[in-house]
Amino acid sequence: MKMLKKISEWILVLALLGIGVYVRTYKLDAPLADWHSWREADTASVARNFVKEKFDMLYPQSDSFLALNEHNLPNPNRYFINEFPLYNAIVATLYKQFGVHEYIGRLVSIAFATMGAASLYGLVRLTLGVGPALLSLAYYQLLPYNIYYSRVFMPDPTFVSLSILSLFMCVLWTKTNQLRYGVGLMLAFALAMLVKPYAIFMTIPIGYWLLSSWGFGTFKKKSVYLLAIGAFIPLVLWRYHYSLHPEGSFASTWLLNGDGIRFKGSFFRWLIYDRLNRLIFATGGFALFIVGLFTTHLKKNSSLFFVWTLSIFLYMTIFAKGNVNHDYYQLPIVAPGSVLIAYASFWLVGQAKTWFGKIINVSIVGSMLALSLAFGWFEVRGFFNINNPAIVEAGKKVDELTPKDAIVIAPYQGDPAFLYQTNRHGWPVGGDVEMRMKDGATYYVTTSREEEYNRLKKQYTLIYETEQFSIIKLAK
Repeated sequence: MKMLKKISEWILVLALLGIGVYVRTYKLDAPLADWHSWREADTASVARNFVKEKFDMLYPQSDSFLALNEHNLPNPNRYFINEFPLYNAIVATLYKQFGVHEYIGRLVSIAFATMGAASLYGLVRLTLGVGPALLSLAYYQLLPYNIYYSRVFMPDPTFVSLSILSLFMCVLWTKTNQLRYGVGLMLAFALAMLVKPYAIFMTIPIGYWLLSSWGFGTFKKKSVYLLAIGAFIPLVLWRYHYSLHPEGSFASTWLLNGDGIRFKGSFFRWLIYDRLNRLIFATGGFALFIVGLFTTHLKKNSSLFFVWTLSIFLYMTIFAKGNVNHDYYQLPIVAPGSVLIAYASFWLVGQAKTWFGKIINVSIVGSMLALSLAFGWFEVRGFFNINNPAIVEAGKKVDELTPKDAIVIAPYQGDPAFLYQTNRHGWPVGGDVEMRMKDGATYYVTTSREEEYNRLKKQYTLIYETEQFSIIKLAK
């Protein structure tokens, strides 16, 4: 009987993982011109340039010459030294084997997301049992917000999944006392922080679990100190390298409290009402999430997920402006949030004292979960759409008509998505065209009919034009 239960459990887990992979292949081969394509384009250009140019992980390069920092320092080498390019390098390695196809980048994200989902299942099973683990996995795999953001061409699914894996390794380490799991924690956590330094907030649930498991004996273990040093050294070295090249690093101070938004009414409105309630957990799930917050802290094992959630709240508070501006910044809360929702679901059903009461509570909880998925899909479905198909067609034509070493101006309000479609280096903004010609610009492509286009069309050579876009050679 135990063996049969074990087999049934594994069949369910594999089925849920497989379903998760399948739903994430929706519009897998769509061009990088959907929601948040600006961030995808930067990431994808680094991977593509690893193949087209030099494979140097210390000096990743995007397509844009535009200054990234607040001081507008020139960036003639197109450096893009922000997060460590682990994800980009994996994609580029596959590009070399199978060709440059953007769906490969999405498949890499899906692979990492699946690893994260499996780690979440293992983590919850170890601490809360099979039932909550299966429900957590199912909700995590089917949540529309998570479906979209765990298949994007961005490093975020990688960092989130490595963060989950690091906490799973931590729990395994304390339960087995086997150092190999401690080493696994160190490696996963180090990579997570390299990919996105926001993973540093995982020190809170990791530290909490170590202390709740080993007490003050934690401070007597040499392995804890050695593994902590091993986890943080790569991040320190990378951030030092990052500091040496401010021209290739994003302006980031505004992410903290730009516009003084922290703790204003709009801060709570955006993050609680709009993101957590409307977009991510989508009403039904958000109600269960709140119940989870009130119940998970009551027991040791479940309190791990309460503390994990609080650590994400702290991250959202410290990086207030970044979280208000960008909805993908909240991706880290999906994992602990899914567990809180699963825990609350079981808790509510368990409150019923009769079979009839249990049927009523199961029906209510099931309806709330179903509404969460339905409303979530209503909110997220537009994210998959191509916002401006003209930039894709214009980019293909530029790639077809211009030399491979052409340098292109592709104005798109600073968004590199248009420039990326051209498969050329250049600038994603208009203005100062003659100055950029001195810096090597040879072509101008636009999807608008603004004053700059009219002037350049008269002054230089129009080589191709449709109702949607125009290509101008910056020579008479």
